[in-house]
Amino acid sequence: MTLSVQAERPITFHSKGQPAFLLEGVVHAPLKAEHAPIVIICHPQPASSDMNDTLNVALAKQLAEEGMIVLRFNFRGVGRSQGQQTDGRLEPLDLAGAIDAALTFPGVNPAKLCVVGHGFGAYTTMLYAPFDMRIRTIVAISLPLFRATSGFPRQFERPKLFVTGEFDEICPLYKLEPFVEQQAGPKGIKVIVGARHLMRGYEQPAVQAILKYLKTWASMPGV
Repeated sequence: MTLSVQAERPITFHSKGQPAFLLEGVVHAPLKAEHAPIVIICHPQPASSDMNDTLNVALAKQLAEEGMIVLRFNFRGVGRSQGQQTDGRLEPLDLAGAIDAALTFPGVNPAKLCVVGHGFGAYTTMLYAPFDMRIRTIVAISLPLFRATSGFPRQFERPKLFVTGEFDEICPLYKLEPFVEQQAGPKGIKVIVGARHLMRGYEQPAVQAILKYLKTWASMPGV
């Protein structure tokens, strides 16, 4: 049984760092949020995608219907977000700003904060999350493994789920499996049968897999 949700509402917030750029986002929230888990959604490649990516929107709406507060946003230089794209060098500061903003929303549970990243957004999440203990779990969808050939500066040791498409040309399972095996802490892999990198046409199976994971995580104390 799902809950009623408010109409999505646009917001703006500042990235971390100097200069701080004004970024645009959209919040999805239940009508009555009390100690609600928080989910930040990071979109795929900024050169060709934004926060309105079909998987991002479908996921945000479904999570809000299940009682979670969701913020999807545009990285710097995308849509109406200020600044210029930096191919991952400074975008982690945008994610930091999104988390700061989300933690001010009424009814949130700061002990239950997840970041979901897709493609470039997954890469940015993997870069930033290990350095921010407020993030309790991550979901990395279609992680662009070519960006991680030399690894990440630090591993994320909290729970994490990696999602890939059966025919994902950027994150093929045969490359994802050994990468995940080397990761510290609790981890899992979910393959979306039939899907490619952007999950076009397979948004609902991807949403359901992520929703199942997040509902389980949200119900577990101390994680």
